[in-house]
Amino acid sequence: MKPTVYLDSSVPSYWLPQGDDPVVHARHLLTRRWWDEELGRFEVLVSQVVLDELAGGDPQRAAQRVALVKGFPLLDVDEEVERVARFYVDNLAMPRRDLRDAFHLALASVHEIEYLVTWNFAHLANASKRTHIEVLNRRLHLISPVICSPEELVLEPLD
Repeated sequence: MKPTVYLDSSVPSYWLPQGDDPVVHARHLLTRRWWDEELGRFEVLVSQVVLDELAGGDPQRAAQRVALVKGFPLLDVDEEVERVARFYVDNLAMPRRDLRDAFHLALASVHEIEYLVTWNFAHLANASKRTHIEVLNRRLHLISPVICSPEELVLEPLD
């Protein structure tokens, strides 16, 4: 079986060119390389939350982003996911003003996804939040996904 990956919307968003900022451009190039060289080694999942985020903004770019993830299975946003997302917000692991990041984390945790892949360093792939998230997930009897950027998730080739 392939390892499981939940992609938040930042990854397919960075697949498209984003402008002249050198850091943003580097993330775009890293995303493209990872998508081409590594993505096929994983069972990739997304959610309606991801589709909704990708569908926003410029219609042409939105259509390109949505097309990138069209074939990936969708994880269900059920009552358990909603409860866990609220728990993260209530316990200050995720921001209250925008629940999407809480839902990404809840989806990956509830559905026991091995990796949550994101370029969101503010709320998800943030080393200072890692312990807090792990403590909350232990309280919920959930296994925490490894939260990382595409650049960090490279499988070693098998001999």
